[in-house]
Amino acid sequence: MNVKNKKCIFRLSYRSLRAAKKRNIIAVIAIILTTILFTSLFTIALSLNDSYQTYSFRQMGGYSHGTFKDVTDEQADKLITHSKIKAYGKRTCIGSIKSDYFGQISGEVSYMDENCSKWSYATPTTGRNPENSDEIAMDTTALKLLGTKAKLGTKIKLTYTVRDNKSKTFEKTDYFKLTGYYDYNSLMPVHYINVSKKYTENIIKEAKNNGLDDFRTDLNVMLKSSHNIEKQMEQIDKDFGYDWQTRDEKNSVRIGVNWGYTSEKVAENTDPVTLVGIVAFLILVIFTGYLIIYNIFQISVTNDIHFYGLIKTIGVTPHQLRRIIYIHALLLCAIGIPIGLFIGYFSGVTLFPAIISQTTLGTESTSISISPLIFVISILFSLLTVLMSCLRPGFIASKISPVEAVKYTDNSNTKKKKKHTRGAKVYQMAFTNLGRNKLSTFLVVISLSLSVVLLNTLFFFVNGIDMNRFVSRSVCSDFIVSTKSYFRYEIDGEHCISDKDIRRITANTDNRLTGCGYFLPSTDVVGWVDKKTYINMCKGTFSQKELQQNLNSIRKKRDKVASDPLIEGIDIKLLNKVKVISGSISPLKDKKQHNIAISVMTDDYGNPQNMGIYPKVGDKFTMSYIDDAYFIDNRTGKKVTDDTPEKYMEYYIAKEHEVTYTVCALVNVPYSMGFRYGSVTGYNVVMSTDSLKNDSRQKISPLFYMLDSKNKKAEIRTENYLKNITSAPSSSLSFESKAKVRQGFDSFKNMFILLGGLLCAVIGIIGILNFVNAVLTGIMSRKHEFAMLKSIGMTNRQLRRMLIYESLFYSVSSSVVSLITSVIFAVLTKRLFENIFWFFNGHFVILPVLLVAPVFIILSCIIPMLMYGNTEKQSVVDTLRDFV
Repeated sequence: MNVKNKKCIFRLSYRSLRAAKKRNIIAVIAIILTTILFTSLFTIALSLNDSYQTYSFRQMGGYSHGTFKDVTDEQADKLITHSKIKAYGKRTCIGSIKSDYFGQISGEVSYMDENCSKWSYATPTTGRNPENSDEIAMDTTALKLLGTKAKLGTKIKLTYTVRDNKSKTFEKTDYFKLTGYYDYNSLMPVHYINVSKKYTENIIKEAKNNGLDDFRTDLNVMLKSSHNIEKQMEQIDKDFGYDWQTRDEKNSVRIGVNWGYTSEKVAENTDPVTLVGIVAFLILVIFTGYLIIYNIFQISVTNDIHFYGLIKTIGVTPHQLRRIIYIHALLLCAIGIPIGLFIGYFSGVTLFPAIISQTTLGTESTSISISPLIFVISILFSLLTVLMSCLRPGFIASKISPVEAVKYTDNSNTKKKKKHTRGAKVYQMAFTNLGRNKLSTFLVVISLSLSVVLLNTLFFFVNGIDMNRFVSRSVCSDFIVSTKSYFRYEIDGEHCISDKDIRRITANTDNRLTGCGYFLPSTDVVGWVDKKTYINMCKGTFSQKELQQNLNSIRKKRDKVASDPLIEGIDIKLLNKVKVISGSISPLKDKKQHNIAISVMTDDYGNPQNMGIYPKVGDKFTMSYIDDAYFIDNRTGKKVTDDTPEKYMEYYIAKEHEVTYTVCALVNVPYSMGFRYGSVTGYNVVMSTDSLKNDSRQKISPLFYMLDSKNKKAEIRTENYLKNITSAPSSSLSFESKAKVRQGFDSFKNMFILLGGLLCAVIGIIGILNFVNAVLTGIMSRKHEFAMLKSIGMTNRQLRRMLIYESLFYSVSSSVVSLITSVIFAVLTKRLFENIFWFFNGHFVILPVLLVAPVFIILSCIIPMLMYGNTEKQSVVDTLRDFV
């Protein structure tokens, strides 16, 4: 008959579960450990994601999904009604402060509504936002730079430049009362100085009376989804008939996308290789949990198989038997998973600060995730792992007949053995016992081997990271000093390192080599190339339509078109730091000749790329230096005035001179001693400082100042000196050094050691517990067999030896498998690591395998003795009686 009463099945399952308290404790511990693994990993992963986003948001100035730029009130009122927009905030910028005491981080005077100030990290933590026309709020660093204390009600004198959309300006000085302030984060691109809406309206009226135009108002928005932000905003523009690709037209509404959102980056950059890697990692984690939980339930089935056989005789169906096992599992999960979630989240939160401190994100962007996804995903993964682990034990219990259940000993090897008269050896018995359940033996060996293989792979990776290659690629001298603008890729003639700063640094440091790179801050230069070369330069950057528009609008001279070269002058004594790909840089030192080198693009390994677009050594290359140029009104041919509409403005070159150069070399200029970016439509040209000055006939400005110390002590002194002079908030200088790069390298390396070591430790613990479970399974399922052996004269000492031999087989087999697998992994991953990490230079290692093998052997001797000691308490007669 079929027992269909679900309550009866649940009661039967619950009571049978209560009867095996010790085994349940082991099962709950296994589930807790698996849940801790999942929860801590997801906590760390999501916290890293949140911290990376916070880091990016602060660099971009806020965390709104996107911005509709330069909108009118009418356009803003329409846009905010769109169904895709969940919330919005307005910001009207009326001016800025770029005086010396603000260093290179300018202050922007603007009105922000409540949402905008919140999304821009500019909501006062003390006080409130400005409401009246004489009120102001700003960060504490800006207050310090203005010489004012952070105290509510303090009077502040503020002088700033009022600036409209057309960059028309006038100076304005006003007095305010401080109503709110907050701490400044060094990642922020500007100091937000917030005034009231009423004050902003008054300034705009005053500005228009002085002949200025409209002011910039940006509409920041939060969409209903952060997926494909750019496409959503383009669709919003389309729905209202606006064009995001034009400017200053009636229907122009440009858009800005917050690329800090990782969901946006994933949508843009997800590729099959990344997805395969993520899936492979998740499978590895699930398999790790499966290895331990599977053996736990295998123990349960082994011990309760006689019970399952008996209840089958009273009508319990195979389906109901499987349900009993699943109810066991779910009841244990109800205990183990909540505990694992708590410990796992606490572990992740505790470990995360140590992990993020080893990254370039730093502690200022630390953000501990409290997303419910951590717990939902961890619960689902833990349940999935447990239920998967129940499949085979449930299958065994449901398929076995009542008669077979009475005789079941977890023996999957049913081959008939040959009889012989030789006496049995203990080690032979041990080897034979391992063949009883080959799957269980295989899983234990794999479980133990997995942690060793991962440890060896981690050691192989960390040992292969080449510091010298990493440092030489990142910085080519002991120190590079320049303005903060240079390191932020904002190079202009107004913010350059001064000759005075260079002399001061030189006088206070002990160096064996110094020099500068120079650029033209206020001179336009045209490089003449053929049309085919220009098209090849632009491939991948412009669409076919945009490329054709460029070709129609740019200057032409006979069969040549105008390109936009980036020209750098380098002091002769620094030229040896430039890597020559072909030709020679010696001619650059000849002041009488017009020679240049062309810097080519290279991959991470220094291999030249797209060489077809570059001239060959010995070719001629002509450049035109613009001596005098301005905008004219193409209707009148005269210089433009403030009233000239932009569409009638035309760039007019009044005077220029040409210089024809010989390309003497193709080179690779180190990233740290160049512009740090390339021209999309032109070559990066290198020449000597004297040639740049003489040929351009213009003033040149220092791009950076580079120095190499005489010795290690001098390097340390210089490091401390530069830290001292650049640490002040008002300082416009910053620097890079080999010491900083080494520190970053060590942090990067330590992050892998920490994360990889934790993963290896968890998997190692699981492997050892799985080993303990296998030994325990063997002992518990063979109590009757051991009693029979003892009844015919086998001693406890011989039984313990047999179990030790079985354990030694596990440890030796695991070590051999680990060694073989580690060799295979090293061969397979060497090329992979070298392709992913340009600074990797792999060397085969087996040290972790050799160190772990003795540990396994020691455990193989200790664990069986401890496990078997618990079975000696029951007499042979009582054990045999239990199985009659």
